[in-house]
Amino acid sequence: MNCLRSILLALALTAVFTSLLPAQPNVAPVEDAELGSTRNVHKCGTLYFAGQPMPDDISRIKTAGIKRVITLRKGDELDWNEAEKVEAVGLDFVAIPFREPDSLTDEVFDRVRQLLRDADKQPTLLHCGSANRVGAVWLAHRVLDQGVAYDDALREAKQIGLKTTAYQERARAYIRKQAPPASVRPGINDKFLDAELNVEEWIGRFEIESREVFAARHEMVKAIELKPGARLADIGAGTGLFTPLFCKAVGPEGWVFAVDISPKFVAHINHKAHQNGLDNVTTVLCPDNSVSLPADSIDVAFICDTYHHFEFPQQTLATIHRALRPGGQLILVDFERIPGKTREFMLKHVRAGKEVFRGEVEEAGFALVEEVRIDELKENYYLRFQKK
Repeated sequence: MNCLRSILLALALTAVFTSLLPAQPNVAPVEDAELGSTRNVHKCGTLYFAGQPMPDDISRIKTAGIKRVITLRKGDELDWNEAEKVEAVGLDFVAIPFREPDSLTDEVFDRVRQLLRDADKQPTLLHCGSANRVGAVWLAHRVLDQGVAYDDALREAKQIGLKTTAYQERARAYIRKQAPPASVRPGINDKFLDAELNVEEWIGRFEIESREVFAARHEMVKAIELKPGARLADIGAGTGLFTPLFCKAVGPEGWVFAVDISPKFVAHINHKAHQNGLDNVTTVLCPDNSVSLPADSIDVAFICDTYHHFEFPQQTLATIHRALRPGGQLILVDFERIPGKTREFMLKHVRAGKEVFRGEVEEAGFALVEEVRIDELKENYYLRFQKK
């Protein structure tokens, strides 16, 4: 298992640092080309880039083997009907217009990339007025879909026609958002993924009176104010400490999803549920960046002493937000991290304090409702959020 995890981590790091690598040798180069009197024409495989074609050039575009024309210009930028001319010679015409930098949205990048991915099957001409806008969308496609290093792709984009710095910054920001995020705490969950994990050992750590959340478990469940029939996800369910309490609280008409990344913990919870006759619980084995629950499937997400184990917090929070029904609750219980007060082990183990974690949750689309005070919790805090 550790060997497999090392391989997966290596693959992930390869993806993250693609922009540091030279252009791949099997990627077609950008070359000068001609399409009649059309200005600033370049070619990359079966994909052509250019400024605005003239009406007399349309037939030459077809002769070159092009099957589809994509314009990035707005309709009021021309005094002739390009769509009519292009379609009259049997070519597909697609308009994805933008002009001001603010109008170069993620949706524009998404649509252009989707079309350019099949340019080998449907030779395409992508154009605007001078190829300035073309260079911007090409930059994103070249990096994200063809694995070319950012600096190399930027040189190509400028060769094609990119001149506007604001377009370049839009493309760069889009690329950053699309790139796979790095883990905030690589390896923190390795022990839970170990095929040799001893569940009984972890029961001895988690289910003991000296652990605050064990001692406060009944008050913590009570504070959620669960209604019969509610659907709750216990995210990072571990040994299943809260599972029977939640099953009882939501009643036979409700449901509990015990979510964890550890196959051993999930198998243990399954066994205990069957043994104890709990028939309103489903275990969910999830990856490290998702809770793997359907949209609008839960009323409450409960995260106890687990959030600091999220390697990809924003990705995971996005899946929680999607899984929660409108107005649903997110309960976050985690360790205080206060230098000079918090135990040294916790200062090293927990990556950030309450305010940082609160900010991350709010950024993911949640509003803080209150901090719940529970007498038994000294080292832990208990925050209630609501989906916005």
